[in-house]
Amino acid sequence: MKAGEVRPETAATFAAGPREPPGDAPGGGDRGGEGREEGRRDGLAPSAHGRFAELAAPPREDFDPGRAVALCADLCRVALGDFAPALLLLPATERRRAQAVAAFALTLFDFARQRGADGARLAQINRWEFTLEAALSGERIGQPIFLRLGEEQRRRPFSGDGLDALFAAARMRATVARPATPEEATRRRSQLARGLALTLAGDPASEATVEFASGLLGLQTLLSLGAELAGGRCQLPESELPRVLPSPPPELVAAAVAAESQRLQPLLLRGGRAAREVPLTFRRPAAFLVLASSRLLARVEAVGAELARRPPRLGPWTRLGLVARSRWGRLGTS
Repeated sequence: MKAGEVRPETAATFAAGPREPPGDAPGGGDRGGEGREEGRRDGLAPSAHGRFAELAAPPREDFDPGRAVALCADLCRVALGDFAPALLLLPATERRRAQAVAAFALTLFDFARQRGADGARLAQINRWEFTLEAALSGERIGQPIFLRLGEEQRRRPFSGDGLDALFAAARMRATVARPATPEEATRRRSQLARGLALTLAGDPASEATVEFASGLLGLQTLLSLGAELAGGRCQLPESELPRVLPSPPPELVAAAVAAESQRLQPLLLRGGRAAREVPLTFRRPAAFLVLASSRLLARVEAVGAELARRPPRLGPWTRLGLVARSRWGRLGTS
Protein backbone atom coordinates (compact mmCIF):
# COMPACT_ATOMS: atom_id res chain seq x y z
CA MET A 1 0.00 0.00 0.00
CA LYS A 2 1.33 3.43 -0.94
CA ALA A 3 2.10 6.06 1.67
CA GLY A 4 -0.93 8.22 2.37
CA GLU A 5 -3.47 5.57 1.34
CA VAL A 6 -6.14 4.13 3.62
CA ARG A 7 -7.43 0.64 2.98
CA PRO A 8 -10.94 0.50 1.43
CA GLU A 9 -12.15 -1.53 4.40
CA THR A 10 -10.85 1.18 6.70
CA ALA A 11 -13.18 3.78 5.21
CA ALA A 12 -16.01 1.28 5.39
CA THR A 13 -15.52 0.38 9.04
CA PHE A 14 -14.52 3.72 10.54
CA ALA A 15 -17.63 3.99 12.53
CA ALA A 16 -18.78 6.68 14.25
CA GLY A 17 -21.48 8.15 15.76
CA PRO A 18 -20.10 9.60 18.91
CA ARG A 19 -22.84 9.94 21.48
CA GLU A 20 -24.73 12.99 22.56
CA PRO A 21 -23.39 14.31 25.87
CA PRO A 22 -25.77 15.07 28.73
CA GLY A 23 -26.12 18.83 28.27
CA ASP A 24 -24.67 21.43 25.95
CA ALA A 25 -21.81 22.82 28.01
CA PRO A 26 -18.63 23.01 25.97
CA GLY A 27 -16.61 21.51 28.79
CA GLY A 28 -17.84 17.96 28.21
CA GLY A 29 -17.82 15.28 30.90
CA ASP A 30 -15.37 14.30 33.61
CA ARG A 31 -13.18 11.25 34.05
CA GLY A 32 -13.15 11.26 37.82
CA GLY A 33 -10.61 14.00 38.58
CA GLU A 34 -11.58 17.18 40.37
CA GLY A 35 -10.72 20.68 39.22
CA ARG A 36 -10.33 19.71 35.55
CA GLU A 37 -13.39 21.41 34.15
CA GLU A 38 -11.83 24.81 33.70
CA GLY A 39 -8.78 23.26 32.05
CA ARG A 40 -11.03 21.75 29.41
CA ARG A 41 -12.39 25.11 28.31
CA ASP A 42 -9.10 26.40 27.10
CA GLY A 43 -6.13 24.77 25.47
CA LEU A 44 -3.79 24.98 22.62
CA ALA A 45 -3.37 22.94 19.52
CA PRO A 46 -1.90 22.71 16.11
CA SER A 47 -3.42 20.48 13.46
CA ALA A 48 -1.61 18.76 10.64
CA HIS A 49 -3.90 16.20 9.10
CA GLY A 50 -7.44 16.24 7.84
CA ARG A 51 -10.35 14.23 6.57
CA PHE A 52 -10.03 11.46 9.16
CA ALA A 53 -13.45 12.30 10.57
CA GLU A 54 -14.88 12.28 7.04
CA LEU A 55 -14.13 8.54 6.90
CA ALA A 56 -16.80 7.97 9.53
CA ALA A 57 -19.36 5.53 8.17
CA PRO A 58 -21.59 2.63 9.27
CA PRO A 59 -21.63 0.10 10.80
CA ARG A 60 -21.96 1.67 14.23
CA GLU A 61 -21.91 -1.65 16.09
CA ASP A 62 -18.65 -3.25 15.02
CA PHE A 63 -17.02 -5.18 17.86
CA ASP A 64 -14.41 -6.98 15.77
CA PRO A 65 -11.07 -6.44 17.57
CA GLY A 66 -9.01 -7.35 14.50
CA ARG A 67 -10.68 -4.73 12.33
CA ALA A 68 -10.30 -2.17 15.10
CA VAL A 69 -6.55 -2.83 15.33
CA ALA A 70 -6.17 -2.64 11.53
CA LEU A 71 -8.07 0.64 11.27
CA CYS A 72 -6.02 2.34 13.98
CA ALA A 73 -2.82 1.07 12.35
CA ASP A 74 -3.87 2.47 8.96
CA LEU A 75 -4.72 5.91 10.31
CA CYS A 76 -1.53 6.04 12.33
CA ARG A 77 0.65 5.07 9.35
CA VAL A 78 -0.98 7.68 7.13
CA ALA A 79 -0.55 10.41 9.72
CA LEU A 80 3.00 9.70 10.83
CA GLY A 81 4.52 9.39 7.37
CA ASP A 82 8.30 9.10 7.66
CA PHE A 83 8.00 8.87 11.45
CA ALA A 84 5.86 5.72 11.28
CA PRO A 85 8.83 3.27 11.42
CA ALA A 86 9.38 4.33 15.04
CA LEU A 87 6.41 2.09 15.90
CA LEU A 88 8.33 -0.96 14.67
CA LEU A 89 10.66 -0.47 17.62
CA LEU A 90 7.86 -0.84 20.15
CA PRO A 91 6.68 -4.18 21.54
CA ALA A 92 3.48 -5.30 19.80
CA THR A 93 1.22 -4.45 22.73
CA GLU A 94 2.64 -0.92 23.07
CA ARG A 95 2.53 -0.45 19.29
CA ARG A 96 -1.19 -1.19 19.23
CA ARG A 97 -1.72 1.17 22.16
CA ALA A 98 0.16 3.98 20.40
CA GLN A 99 -1.82 3.40 17.20
CA ALA A 100 -5.11 3.63 19.11
CA VAL A 101 -4.07 6.90 20.77
CA ALA A 102 -2.92 8.33 17.44
CA ALA A 103 -6.16 7.39 15.67
CA PHE A 104 -8.16 8.94 18.49
CA ALA A 105 -6.17 12.19 18.48
CA LEU A 106 -6.25 12.50 14.69
CA THR A 107 -10.01 12.16 14.56
CA LEU A 108 -10.48 14.55 17.47
CA PHE A 109 -8.44 17.23 15.71
CA ASP A 110 -10.19 16.61 12.43
CA PHE A 111 -13.43 17.56 14.21
CA ALA A 112 -11.67 20.66 15.53
CA ARG A 113 -10.54 21.84 12.11
CA GLN A 114 -13.71 21.30 10.08
CA ARG A 115 -15.36 24.26 8.41
CA GLY A 116 -18.53 25.72 9.88
CA ALA A 117 -19.59 27.34 13.13
CA ASP A 118 -17.50 27.09 16.27
CA GLY A 119 -20.49 25.68 18.12
CA ALA A 120 -20.85 22.76 15.73
CA ARG A 121 -17.18 21.85 16.09
CA LEU A 122 -17.35 22.10 19.87
CA ALA A 123 -20.50 19.96 19.95
CA GLN A 124 -18.74 17.24 17.96
CA ILE A 125 -15.75 17.37 20.32
CA ASN A 126 -18.13 17.11 23.29
CA ARG A 127 -19.79 14.03 21.79
CA TRP A 128 -16.37 12.48 21.18
CA GLU A 129 -15.39 13.14 24.80
CA PHE A 130 -18.65 11.81 26.19
CA THR A 131 -18.31 8.59 24.19
CA LEU A 132 -14.70 8.21 25.26
CA GLU A 133 -15.69 8.48 28.91
CA ALA A 134 -18.27 5.74 28.42
CA ALA A 135 -15.66 3.51 26.77
CA LEU A 136 -13.08 4.13 29.49
CA SER A 137 -15.62 3.45 32.23
CA GLY A 138 -16.08 -0.09 30.94
CA GLU A 139 -18.94 0.17 28.45
CA ARG A 140 -18.24 -1.61 25.18
CA ILE A 141 -18.66 0.86 22.33
CA GLY A 142 -19.10 -0.60 18.85
CA GLN A 143 -16.73 1.82 17.16
CA PRO A 144 -13.18 0.70 16.34
CA ILE A 145 -11.26 3.53 18.03
CA PHE A 146 -13.34 3.45 21.21
CA LEU A 147 -13.27 -0.33 21.24
CA ARG A 148 -9.47 -0.22 21.20
CA LEU A 149 -9.21 2.54 23.80
CA GLY A 150 -11.52 0.63 26.13
CA GLU A 151 -9.35 -2.47 25.79
CA GLU A 152 -6.20 -0.45 26.48
CA GLN A 153 -7.80 1.23 29.49
CA ARG A 154 -8.47 -2.19 31.02
CA ARG A 155 -4.89 -3.23 30.34
CA ARG A 156 -3.39 -0.02 31.72
CA PRO A 157 -5.38 3.14 32.52
CA PHE A 158 -4.67 6.27 30.53
CA SER A 159 -3.51 9.49 32.13
CA GLY A 160 -6.54 11.66 32.89
CA ASP A 161 -4.36 14.75 32.73
CA GLY A 162 -3.12 13.72 29.30
CA LEU A 163 -6.62 13.25 27.91
CA ASP A 164 -7.74 16.54 29.46
CA ALA A 165 -4.87 18.30 27.70
CA LEU A 166 -5.83 16.75 24.36
CA PHE A 167 -9.43 17.90 24.64
CA ALA A 168 -8.38 21.36 25.79
CA ALA A 169 -6.05 21.58 22.80
CA ALA A 170 -8.80 20.49 20.43
CA ARG A 171 -11.20 23.10 21.80
CA MET A 172 -8.65 25.83 21.26
CA ARG A 173 -8.09 24.63 17.70
CA ALA A 174 -11.86 24.64 17.13
CA THR A 175 -12.27 28.23 18.26
CA VAL A 176 -8.99 29.85 17.13
CA ALA A 177 -8.05 28.66 13.67
CA ARG A 178 -4.52 30.12 13.52
CA PRO A 179 -1.95 31.28 16.06
CA ALA A 180 -1.43 35.02 15.85
CA THR A 181 2.24 35.01 16.87
CA PRO A 182 5.14 32.57 17.16
CA GLU A 183 4.75 32.62 20.94
CA GLU A 184 1.12 31.58 20.67
CA ALA A 185 2.01 28.83 18.20
CA THR A 186 4.61 27.53 20.66
CA ARG A 187 2.11 27.49 23.53
CA ARG A 188 -0.51 25.69 21.47
CA ARG A 189 1.96 23.08 20.29
CA SER A 190 3.36 22.56 23.79
CA GLN A 191 -0.13 21.90 25.17
CA LEU A 192 -0.77 19.24 22.57
CA ALA A 193 2.70 17.75 23.01
CA ARG A 194 2.20 17.39 26.76
CA GLY A 195 -1.17 15.75 26.25
CA LEU A 196 0.24 13.22 23.79
CA ALA A 197 3.29 12.47 25.94
CA LEU A 198 1.18 11.84 29.03
CA THR A 199 -1.42 9.78 27.17
CA LEU A 200 1.16 7.62 25.40
CA ALA A 201 3.78 7.10 28.08
CA GLY A 202 1.97 8.01 31.31
CA ASP A 203 2.86 10.37 34.13
CA PRO A 204 5.18 12.12 34.49
CA ALA A 205 6.57 13.58 31.26
CA SER A 206 9.92 15.36 31.51
CA GLU A 207 10.29 18.84 30.07
CA ALA A 208 12.81 17.54 27.52
CA THR A 209 10.24 14.97 26.36
CA VAL A 210 7.52 17.59 25.97
CA GLU A 211 9.86 19.97 24.15
CA PHE A 212 11.01 17.26 21.77
CA ALA A 213 7.41 16.20 21.12
CA SER A 214 6.55 19.84 20.46
CA GLY A 215 9.38 20.02 17.94
CA LEU A 216 8.12 16.90 16.18
CA LEU A 217 4.62 18.38 15.95
CA GLY A 218 6.06 21.57 14.51
CA LEU A 219 8.03 19.61 11.94
CA GLN A 220 4.92 17.69 10.93
CA THR A 221 3.15 21.03 10.53
CA LEU A 222 5.84 22.16 8.09
CA LEU A 223 5.75 18.88 6.18
CA SER A 224 1.98 19.17 5.74
CA LEU A 225 2.10 22.87 4.77
CA GLY A 226 1.19 22.28 1.14
CA ALA A 227 -1.90 20.23 1.96
CA GLU A 228 -2.99 22.74 4.57
CA LEU A 229 -2.58 25.73 2.25
CA ALA A 230 -4.53 23.90 -0.45
CA GLY A 231 -7.40 23.65 2.03
CA GLY A 232 -7.16 27.31 2.99
CA ARG A 233 -5.59 26.49 6.35
CA CYS A 234 -2.23 27.18 7.94
CA GLN A 235 -0.69 26.75 11.37
CA LEU A 236 2.24 29.09 10.81
CA PRO A 237 1.82 32.37 12.74
CA GLU A 238 -0.33 35.03 11.14
CA SER A 239 2.30 37.63 11.99
CA GLU A 240 4.72 35.86 9.62
CA LEU A 241 2.33 34.58 6.96
CA PRO A 242 -0.75 36.82 7.09
CA ARG A 243 -2.26 35.88 3.73
CA VAL A 244 -3.23 32.28 3.02
CA LEU A 245 -5.88 32.57 0.29
CA PRO A 246 -5.78 32.36 -2.65
CA SER A 247 -2.10 31.54 -2.14
CA PRO A 248 0.66 33.24 -0.16
CA PRO A 249 3.60 34.81 -2.01
CA PRO A 250 6.54 32.37 -2.28
CA GLU A 251 8.93 34.81 -0.61
CA LEU A 252 6.69 35.03 2.46
CA VAL A 253 6.38 31.25 2.57
CA ALA A 254 10.17 30.89 2.41
CA ALA A 255 10.68 33.43 5.19
CA ALA A 256 8.01 31.85 7.42
CA VAL A 257 9.42 28.36 6.87
CA ALA A 258 12.94 29.56 7.67
CA ALA A 259 11.79 31.29 10.86
CA GLU A 260 9.81 28.26 12.01
CA SER A 261 12.69 25.89 11.23
CA GLN A 262 15.00 28.02 13.36
CA ARG A 263 12.56 27.87 16.27
CA LEU A 264 12.18 24.09 15.93
CA GLN A 265 15.90 23.32 15.89
CA PRO A 266 16.55 23.67 19.66
CA LEU A 267 13.38 21.70 20.44
CA LEU A 268 14.46 18.82 18.25
CA LEU A 269 17.94 18.90 19.78
CA ARG A 270 16.25 18.07 23.09
CA GLY A 271 15.51 14.67 21.61
CA GLY A 272 18.84 13.27 22.76
CA ARG A 273 17.96 13.96 26.36
CA ALA A 274 14.33 12.93 25.90
CA ALA A 275 15.43 9.55 24.56
CA ARG A 276 17.18 8.93 27.88
CA GLU A 277 14.29 10.16 30.02
CA VAL A 278 11.30 8.39 28.50
CA PRO A 279 10.38 4.93 29.86
CA LEU A 280 12.65 2.16 28.59
CA THR A 281 9.98 0.86 26.22
CA PHE A 282 10.04 4.13 24.29
CA ARG A 283 13.77 4.78 24.14
CA ARG A 284 14.56 3.09 20.84
CA PRO A 285 11.53 4.61 19.08
CA ALA A 286 12.65 7.98 20.46
CA ALA A 287 16.14 7.38 19.08
CA PHE A 288 14.63 6.81 15.63
CA LEU A 289 12.62 10.02 15.91
CA VAL A 290 15.78 11.96 16.82
CA LEU A 291 17.62 10.67 13.75
CA ALA A 292 14.69 11.05 11.35
CA SER A 293 13.73 14.54 12.52
CA SER A 294 17.25 15.90 12.15
CA ARG A 295 17.38 14.74 8.53
CA LEU A 296 13.92 16.01 7.70
CA LEU A 297 14.50 19.42 9.25
CA ALA A 298 17.71 19.82 7.21
CA ARG A 299 15.78 19.01 4.04
CA VAL A 300 12.97 21.40 4.96
CA GLU A 301 15.50 24.20 5.41
CA ALA A 302 17.07 23.36 2.05
CA VAL A 303 13.87 23.48 -0.03
CA GLY A 304 12.45 26.74 1.38
CA ALA A 305 9.31 27.90 -0.44
CA GLU A 306 9.25 24.64 -2.45
CA LEU A 307 8.18 22.94 0.77
CA ALA A 308 4.54 23.81 0.04
CA ARG A 309 4.72 22.13 -3.36
CA ARG A 310 7.06 19.22 -2.74
CA PRO A 311 7.63 18.28 0.93
CA PRO A 312 10.82 16.28 1.47
CA ARG A 313 10.62 12.61 2.31
CA LEU A 314 13.05 10.01 3.60
CA GLY A 315 13.66 7.20 1.16
CA PRO A 316 12.89 3.59 2.16
CA TRP A 317 16.57 2.68 2.49
CA THR A 318 17.18 5.71 4.70
CA ARG A 319 14.26 4.75 6.95
CA LEU A 320 15.48 1.15 7.09
CA GLY A 321 18.97 2.29 8.04
CA LEU A 322 17.65 4.54 10.80
CA VAL A 323 15.51 1.71 12.18
CA ALA A 324 18.58 -0.54 12.26
CA ARG A 325 20.70 2.10 14.00
CA SER A 326 17.96 2.73 16.54
CA ARG A 327 17.30 -0.94 17.20
CA TRP A 328 20.87 -2.13 17.63
CA GLY A 329 22.76 1.05 18.50
CA ARG A 330 23.84 1.85 22.04
CA LEU A 331 21.55 3.93 24.20
CA GLY A 332 22.64 6.10 27.10
CA THR A 333 21.11 5.67 30.52
CA SER A 334 19.20 8.35 32.35
